[in-house]
Amino acid sequence: MMGWQLGPGVGFCEVAGDPVFLDLARDKYFALRGQDRAAFERLRRGEPNDSDAMTRLVATGLIARCDSATSLEPSQAAVPLGDLASHEDSRFGLPMALRAALALRWARRAMQPSEIAATVGKLAQAKRRLGVAGDEGAVLDIARRYAACRWLVPVRTRCLVDALALDHLLLKRRLATTLVFGVRLDPFAAHCWLQTPDTVLTGTSAEARNYTPILVVR
Repeated sequence: MMGWQLGPGVGFCEVAGDPVFLDLARDKYFALRGQDRAAFERLRRGEPNDSDAMTRLVATGLIARCDSATSLEPSQAAVPLGDLASHEDSRFGLPMALRAALALRWARRAMQPSEIAATVGKLAQAKRRLGVAGDEGAVLDIARRYAACRWLVPVRTRCLVDALALDHLLLKRRLATTLVFGVRLDPFAAHCWLQTPDTVLTGTSAEARNYTPILVVR
């Protein structure tokens, strides 16, 4: 059975009943309007959909063919209440400071508009290969040690660069967590964070809970 799915690096959520999209390949957040939105909604309902708008959705990479039934569901992620502020701080350690500096250097390159879609795709593949979530205790230990030395690295703190850097560090230890991109409207703002089922690892839980997940990489 052939169906449709979101294209690589594309996610969407519903905010006040309106679908909002993130397309990493184009480094763009956007909403569908008019005939394009109508075509997308018909596709979600499994209705016939031979239209110019449908052709545009395919041409822009928003949707792609797949070998299974059509699945076009909004992103879902339960944001935990806990964050690193609720855990004891770790002591500064030089080995972790050096690893953090290298990870942040990698993340600065990996988050460039020309690279971010490929970066997230590779992270998703690595997480799928591991197949299971990382041990909570081991993840928290690395995340706390990263936070303890973060101040020493002369890279401006940004939600995306820190989420990517910590994700990179954890995957090197074969520890998989969930990378979440979120959005809010009125006024528009975007955010990114790393989490386990119990703990937000970058930023705070209160901040993350102000955003609707739009792309979830687990």
